[in-house]
Amino acid sequence: MQYCCICIIFAIQFNSMKAKIGIILYIIFSFNLHAQDIQGKVINAETKEVIPFAKVGFPSINIFTSTNEKGEFFFDHLPETHLNIKVTAFDFKISIEEIDISKNEKLIIELTPLHTVFEEVKVTAAEGRVQRENITSVAIATKDELFQTGATTLGESLILIPGVQTSSVGMGISKPIIRGLSGMRVVTYNNGLRIENQQWGSDHGMAASELGLGKVEVVKGPSSLLYGADALGGVIHFIDESYLQKGKSDAYVSTKFESNSMGTTNEAGFRIHKGKWRANVHANYINHADFQLPDGEFIKNSRFWGTNFKTSLGYRHKNYQLNIRYQLSYLRLGIPGHSHNENPETIDFITSDRKREGTLPAQFNLNNFLLIENTIFFNKSNLLIELGNTNSDLREHDEKITLPFTHLNVNNSTYNIRYTRKITENIGLKTGIQGMAKINRNRFPSSSLLIPDANSFDNGVYALVDYEIGKWRFQGGLRYDIRYLSVLSSTDLDSSLISNINPNAVNRTFQGVNYSAGFVRNSELTSIRFNASSGYRAPHLSELKADGFHHGSLRYEKGDENLNSEHAIQLDLALELHFDHLEIVINPYYNRISNFIYLNQTDDFAGSFPIFEYGQADVAHLYGGEIGIHYHPHRIHRLHINSNFSATIAETQNGEPISLIPQPNLNTSIRFDIKNKHKISVKNIILEHVYYLPQNRVGPNETYSVDYHLLNLAAHLSIGKAEKLDISTGVRNLLNTNYRGHLSALKNLGLSQPGINVFVSLKYKIK
Repeated sequence: MQYCCICIIFAIQFNSMKAKIGIILYIIFSFNLHAQDIQGKVINAETKEVIPFAKVGFPSINIFTSTNEKGEFFFDHLPETHLNIKVTAFDFKISIEEIDISKNEKLIIELTPLHTVFEEVKVTAAEGRVQRENITSVAIATKDELFQTGATTLGESLILIPGVQTSSVGMGISKPIIRGLSGMRVVTYNNGLRIENQQWGSDHGMAASELGLGKVEVVKGPSSLLYGADALGGVIHFIDESYLQKGKSDAYVSTKFESNSMGTTNEAGFRIHKGKWRANVHANYINHADFQLPDGEFIKNSRFWGTNFKTSLGYRHKNYQLNIRYQLSYLRLGIPGHSHNENPETIDFITSDRKREGTLPAQFNLNNFLLIENTIFFNKSNLLIELGNTNSDLREHDEKITLPFTHLNVNNSTYNIRYTRKITENIGLKTGIQGMAKINRNRFPSSSLLIPDANSFDNGVYALVDYEIGKWRFQGGLRYDIRYLSVLSSTDLDSSLISNINPNAVNRTFQGVNYSAGFVRNSELTSIRFNASSGYRAPHLSELKADGFHHGSLRYEKGDENLNSEHAIQLDLALELHFDHLEIVINPYYNRISNFIYLNQTDDFAGSFPIFEYGQADVAHLYGGEIGIHYHPHRIHRLHINSNFSATIAETQNGEPISLIPQPNLNTSIRFDIKNKHKISVKNIILEHVYYLPQNRVGPNETYSVDYHLLNLAAHLSIGKAEKLDISTGVRNLLNTNYRGHLSALKNLGLSQPGINVFVSLKYKIK
């Protein structure tokens, strides 16, 4: 027995405008450290024969191993606590069960043979439960699933998830939309770290990369109390791939080519697990020229390039676990459709010559993310302490390479302390505190301010209680959040710098009490889930203080500093039917948002730019849902037919449509798993069809959108008995469809989206 004292001091000091803000968290824990070894065997539940080479692991602590030829496995130095053990083997039903490590019993795990091969059972990061056991509406997709038909960017790949769409500015800039809500109403997390990167701008893309990605979890609506304020639309949580099992190391190099933009992505990665330490390291370089339209022409300045670096370092000793994660990304993004012309025409943005070299206008994005995650395990509980920092620096150059049009920096420091305890066999508790200090600053020299300097401080406290009995699970909780916003005066600056903002100082306090309550009932054939939840979002700087041109958005915006907080109430119901060869999911929802903040296009123009004003509707109603079907023909078990339909209707209390709501869509994929054992092994072939229905419910002065079809085809192969070389190839937009997405920023300029795109990807694995 050892006695350990852990002291964590987290201090962040900001020196700007002669202001210093210090955050010091001093936490001292004294506890006994215990560790336990366990061993076990995996057997066939029907024949009682051993199952060799099954994968056995504990997802919550990221530890995995494989059974030997006798079906045996062994783990050492595990924390003496309650953990979920996950066991998988090809052609067997996945097993996930909770065990008490402290009992030191030899485990015998029985797996049931599968006669029908459905998708892998997935465990959520926040709840640590099988997906169908979650009370909140959570969708999970692995990186392989997202990119199975060769999506160019992570943002583009998210449309595979029911209820999720994207808005875009060309190929390089995209933003997620969950059930009709986007921007500041969708919160992004990376391994538990909240990301702030000027997401208020429609031409400011998502600060996430597929590099080293394991999976994505999407929480739909304000249905979780674990993520804090603002997430009225939902949360997108990017989670890195897991560490290797103990004593192993591997590496890979990969490259991808895309014909439409003559784009390349080159990537390398290395993973190692030695003793108590484990590490993942990844890096890539991306380069795309101007993308090609279906008619063979090119969109000017739609080129982009960038590089990313990501590393994770883990340490585990007995009842203590540490993860340190760091990510660096640098992107140079051309801004297609950007113009200062009084009356721009479509032809102004089209060329017959494809170019790659950097020109203006352009964005330069530099992002640094750091997370330090500490977990202490006790017998029936654990304590999570996360300290993080994100710094996002955005320079937008208009016509002068030496002087940016605007230069924005946002520095966000976060803390998250969560205590989880199993009170009884049926009752569980999660309680914690969260907070962040966000510092927005304009950098000089620059030509203009799009938002003023400001400081904001968030703090929140929450508690969630779980109760399980038989096939039922109930959950309820409360959360309180408060935000202090201090907008600094800009009246002392030159008038040319503040022509796009209201320069006066403002101090506001926003707060909200929110709840979540629901249940799930699981049986062999059915699952039914209901959740009622609330959320709040304080108005953003851009909504309060905008008063000028936003060339990247192609509009003039006027803010209102008297805007109030939005408050949402969502009702979410889901019914799942599980049969031998068919799964059906029906998930309707209703989201009522009071004091709904929206951009309303007026009848006036500032030059050639339409004038939009921020206003508030007393109530906004958003309702709709997702319907999904997964079918296996009885005689062709390797054939997977997936289809899902998503739709959102949004209107004010008077029944008037709200602007910028995505088109309803039907996404269908047919995948045939081959998995032959030849030297050249074909893993699967996928045909994907996406149908976007017309969007006829539009806001004032918003244009309608017609329907269109997209067809994608892909095949995945491996070469060699060890499958060291993986090959993916296919065609996106196979029919070279000429289309304009309803939420494409280029739509109002008469510009279409990319035409046919042939891709080839190679990945060589070194073990």
